[in-house]
Amino acid sequence: MNPVIQPHTKIFLLTSIITLYGCITPTYIPYDNSSQVPKDENFEVKVYNQEQLNSDEYKIIGEISVEGCSCEIEKMLKEIKDKVRQEGGEAIIDLSLGDGVGGRISTDMYLISGKVIVFIKNKVLQ
Repeated sequence: MNPVIQPHTKIFLLTSIITLYGCITPTYIPYDNSSQVPKDENFEVKVYNQEQLNSDEYKIIGEISVEGCSCEIEKMLKEIKDKVRQEGGEAIIDLSLGDGVGGRISTDMYLISGKVIVFIKNKVLQ
């Protein structure tokens, strides 16, 4: 006999799937109205500490953050980098998980956040 899935079970399963995959959606807040050209999907978004860069080498264009569970930290970082690329950012500074801007918001939920930057032309970074 083939078991039949009841309609309310289907709704529960669908909601669970949406919640599982929908909870890792980065939030981007631009600092001004200037729009950047999205980067190619192969563009590598790098993460820097402020100490690694001089403030005259870059411009902060916005903030990015994402929530998720501790088991999804790598996925959260990938989603952040993908969103930064879509918004035309080139790198992230002040990326934080733990003490600082980001951190634990409940027992198993975390917030990762940072600032999105673009490099000022005529500067060469090594």
